[in-house]
Amino acid sequence: MFSFEDIQRFNDTETGIYRYVIAHTESVAYMTIRELAAATFVSPSTILRWCDKLGYPGYTEFRNALREENERRTVPRLEPRQDLHDLALFFDRANSPAFEEHLDSAVRLIGDAEPIVFIGEGSSGVIAEYGARLFANLGIFAVGMTDAFYPVSAYARDHMAVIAVSESGETPKLVKAVEAFRAAGSVTLGVTNSVHSTLERLCDWSFSAGLPSQRVNGGYNATTQVPALFVIESLGRRLR
Repeated sequence: MFSFEDIQRFNDTETGIYRYVIAHTESVAYMTIRELAAATFVSPSTILRWCDKLGYPGYTEFRNALREENERRTVPRLEPRQDLHDLALFFDRANSPAFEEHLDSAVRLIGDAEPIVFIGEGSSGVIAEYGARLFANLGIFAVGMTDAFYPVSAYARDHMAVIAVSESGETPKLVKAVEAFRAAGSVTLGVTNSVHSTLERLCDWSFSAGLPSQRVNGGYNATTQVPALFVIESLGRRLR
């Protein structure tokens, strides 16, 4: 229902509406336009413009389409968990020519780069290390960094490519490291979950999954990393 192209065109306000809708698809399907506007802290006219951007003549048509989408995903006697629902939405968006074109543009950027450096902090650092190992297994010169305080200037080169992994796209140490790589002439790519993040705006190429963020146990990140893994694996296999 929401294509990769749609999400890339959203501004910050529209992204907020989108996040609310995908997190509350069942209830939104029966909300009035004023109820959705109040829930997302925007005006009804903003909701109408958002619907128009998605290709619906009005809010009623959008709501009917959402109901149909919910019914299509309903499995008799089985209620899917929210995490499976979110991932199903992601893979629906990824199965598109626009997504393939976006991956191809990244491949063109880093096709001749050597080495390819993966960098991340915390749980994203684990994904960065996996990406480096996968690329190495595929015969691509790649290394992983999980310490954003590493002295980048000591080895950053203009023939390198850097793939930065961050769920929020706002980790200060990581953003500074990417800035240092860019200053040295390296090509930079960002793999994030949050749309319109600092990392996304900073990099030469970026991918943002746009799924709901999840924080547990006092703020620890439990957001799914499946989209990041999928994008990294897709890039590696296209570079091979």
